[in-house]
Amino acid sequence: MLNAGASATFDFAAGLMLARSYDLLIAGFWPARGTMSIQAATIDARDFVEANELFQARGWTDGLPIVPPSEELVEKMLTGIRRDPNEVVAAIAPRNAEATVADIAINAVMAGCLPEYLPVVVAAVEAVADPAFNLLAIQTTTHCCAPLIVINGPVRECLGLNSGTNCFGQGSRANATIGRALRLVLINIGGGIPGLTDKATGGHPGKFSYCVAENEEASPWEPLHVAMGYSAQQSTVTVFAAEGPNNVSEHQSNDPEVILTWCADALSKLGSNNLFAGGQVFVALSAEHARVVGNAGWSRQRARDYIFKRAGRPLRDLFFHSAISRKTVEGYRPYMAGKSDDTWVSIAERPEDLFLMVAGGEGRHSVVICGWGGHMGNQVVTRVLPDYVNVCHVAT
Repeated sequence: MLNAGASATFDFAAGLMLARSYDLLIAGFWPARGTMSIQAATIDARDFVEANELFQARGWTDGLPIVPPSEELVEKMLTGIRRDPNEVVAAIAPRNAEATVADIAINAVMAGCLPEYLPVVVAAVEAVADPAFNLLAIQTTTHCCAPLIVINGPVRECLGLNSGTNCFGQGSRANATIGRALRLVLINIGGGIPGLTDKATGGHPGKFSYCVAENEEASPWEPLHVAMGYSAQQSTVTVFAAEGPNNVSEHQSNDPEVILTWCADALSKLGSNNLFAGGQVFVALSAEHARVVGNAGWSRQRARDYIFKRAGRPLRDLFFHSAISRKTVEGYRPYMAGKSDDTWVSIAERPEDLFLMVAGGEGRHSVVICGWGGHMGNQVVTRVLPDYVNVCHVAT
């Protein structure tokens, strides 16, 4: 942490993970927790600029400037959550270092979060650390995926989360800093270091921050989390190992089948992991597209099932110029063994693996998002936020 004073001093001690992650990076390997003692490290910095240069030099950032985590700011951050600062939240792969509430708070300060955001960040950390999410693989894969955070429920309004115009883009402090805080945890505690453990061939901009809320007010249906079995009064955090958003531009038709067919086609690209390895996908209809579908009397399930039936390709397409071998496909989907080349290959195993929500404002542009692939051991994970986050006390 950064102690305030005439000469600012960084003091990483008392279980904080940042200094240790640097020591390990120098050592060139990642021992399991318990094989080395926690050591305090102090760094003097004259001002904000020098503090940031020191953090950059030690690899404690995502490449952007950070808010130096002073003791005062970390303590203030911790007022946003009703949990013991020393409580271990999860072990974060690939390093498998244990992240306490205080550790997460430090990274939330660095990301620029308000204290009220901390329960959401902690829930996101818990979700990605769930074994079903397979964080080790997500942190180390050559695939471009990043954890997408989708937020539902009353907390959206309380925290001023953007679910409308440009919701996947810049402009919202809550969206930007919550997503960024999770990434800093994955770097500083989990050890997801580009080129060392993070082997993404290209990555995508969502690896800086990838957080969106559902536009429940514009949806003709119940919110996504209600469709998943939660109550409308609950607030939830859902994480998905996601590619970047793929725009679906359809400006003419008022026929739901046209809009949804275009979404299905956008999901069916040959280069997607979903096509040969199955898994889960997200479709975020814009407010305008959702209104067209809803006004035609289509339910969420009917719209979802329509996309599901059309999102995929015949097996022969996967073998085009030997791009993917039959052995590879059968390795991920054993039930394809011996099937004819005309067999339909869906981008997901079940309709329930296609998550249909509403996000974005007016305009005839929706978004589809492919994932890392379910047969490689990754699933969408949701956590319920504590009730106290639903009491609005932040200016929106």
